[in-house]
Amino acid sequence: MVEEAIIQLTGGIDSTVLAYYLKDKYVLHGTFIYYGYPPQIRELELVKELSKKLDVPLKIIDFSSYIKSFDLPPIDSIQYIIKYQFVIEILASFSAYPNLNTMFVGWLKDEWSNKMSILKGIESLMGFKVMAPFHTMVKSEVIKLGNELGVDFTKTHSCIVSGKMHCGICMPCRSRRRAFEEAKVKDPTIYYFNLPLAEIDKLSRELSLEELVERYFKPFLQYTGEYPKDFVDNLVNILKKYNG
Repeated sequence: MVEEAIIQLTGGIDSTVLAYYLKDKYVLHGTFIYYGYPPQIRELELVKELSKKLDVPLKIIDFSSYIKSFDLPPIDSIQYIIKYQFVIEILASFSAYPNLNTMFVGWLKDEWSNKMSILKGIESLMGFKVMAPFHTMVKSEVIKLGNELGVDFTKTHSCIVSGKMHCGICMPCRSRRRAFEEAKVKDPTIYYFNLPLAEIDKLSRELSLEELVERYFKPFLQYTGEYPKDFVDNLVNILKKYNG
């Protein structure tokens, strides 16, 4: 009998490749944690499309009011703002499927190392198992595997700034570009800023937050139109508030 398990789907490369990797090995049940910030509009579209294609039932867990209660900004990487956010996501996913006790996540090498110690204690206490098959891999290796499995990478999203297109400047966009280069797999992604990676890295080191926002993020956000004008105008102050 094929074992049933939960899979956390995010719309990103890692969880998408993981779904393809596991689809013939397990009966999968998907979860998507929705926080209500603009990039997730695209991510949710992609997750719905993926779950339909692979015949994986999907439960959407709405955390948008939870995020609003902390007055968190819609443009940032949530897990770096809320301590142990991944624990909340894991417990929510298991609550969505109370009869299942195994979950797969698309965490890579560094992510697994950072979370493993606290996770082991929670697993023992709660009686469930969280598995990360890619925990020894880096993103370029996952892209190679996804390429072998026939994953359409245009159906994945990495940008934490926009859901309409990849900015090419934020850290996840740069990580995505670098991983495709290292994997020697053609990157089908359209980036708003398509500067050489070395140049982008140099800019991120040399420019102040104010300069980065004014020269790159504000024009991009004005182009996408996903955020109110007041938010875009005050972006420097918002990022300073939540990132020290």
